[in-house]
Amino acid sequence: MKVIIPLAGFGKRMRPHTWSRAKPLLHVAGNTIIGHLLDLMADVTKAEVIFVVGYKGDEIEAWIREHYPQLDAHFVIQEEMLGQAHAIWMCKAFLNDDDDVMVAFGDGVVDAEYENIPEPEWDGVILVQKMEDPRTFGVVVTDEDGYVTDFIEKPETMEHKDVIAGIYWFKNGKQLRDAIETVLTEGRQSQGEYYIVDAYKVMQERGAKIRPMETIFWLDAGKPDFMLHTNARLLGLGYGTEDAIDLSYAGEFTVLPPVYLHESAHVENSVIGPYVSIGADAVVKNSIVRNSIIDNGAYIEKAILEDSLIGENTEIKGTHKKLFIGDDSKVELG
Repeated sequence: MKVIIPLAGFGKRMRPHTWSRAKPLLHVAGNTIIGHLLDLMADVTKAEVIFVVGYKGDEIEAWIREHYPQLDAHFVIQEEMLGQAHAIWMCKAFLNDDDDVMVAFGDGVVDAEYENIPEPEWDGVILVQKMEDPRTFGVVVTDEDGYVTDFIEKPETMEHKDVIAGIYWFKNGKQLRDAIETVLTEGRQSQGEYYIVDAYKVMQERGAKIRPMETIFWLDAGKPDFMLHTNARLLGLGYGTEDAIDLSYAGEFTVLPPVYLHESAHVENSVIGPYVSIGADAVVKNSIVRNSIIDNGAYIEKAILEDSLIGENTEIKGTHKKLFIGDDSKVELG
């Protein structure tokens, strides 16, 4: 199996944080977004992994090669942001045989039974997450036999609840390449971008059978509020610091689990949690922090923070606020 992970986007919805860092390298619950995804996909990344990079691609490549040297990693560049299918088309040199292919978009954290996805009777699989209100996402429509018949982006009703989770499997790489070539040649696009579901539609037109498969969990990290939700869910699932309470006794601060505390973080005379992640070399003094991510090297003093994302090397002193502060900032609140 080959794995393709597109990471080329600008991450506009996560600004100001993505002015200085690529979105896949933002921290959540003790790791980066892409780090969590690679850890969860370890069973299927033992062969070739092709990363599609663009914005801050050199930083992404350097980080992956440093932290995941065991991967047989290749990096291709998407110079124009023309959508999902176009990103995969940049990998066409790797899609010249009958090997199966998994595509995983790197803006979320998805756990699934990856090793059980390949199914000889199916031509493709789309991972989905059931949601009570799917209206802000894309969904699949299935027939009575469970095969995908249609895709709806931001449905107006709540009839179809299988939300697309950003992970796709194709039984045949050459078949995928040919379908994307058709999408590009025929100009099947929406708002100037080519989408992977249109490649599925081409495959269906040629007789392919596509099935949905439920994830164990899917956490979208594409916007600030989603990032905080992802942080809280991961901490709740056990990704936090197990001995945080013991550390608080030694450091004379209070912890309300779950929280993540990097071993080099310093907390003093503060109340931390629930759902707080504090990164490497960050300092929190005389403060109360809830449901927030404090990134590496940040300095927080005499502040009450809730529902906040605080970037690297940021300094905050003051009072109760809700903040989305990018890297290398300084804020004084009177």
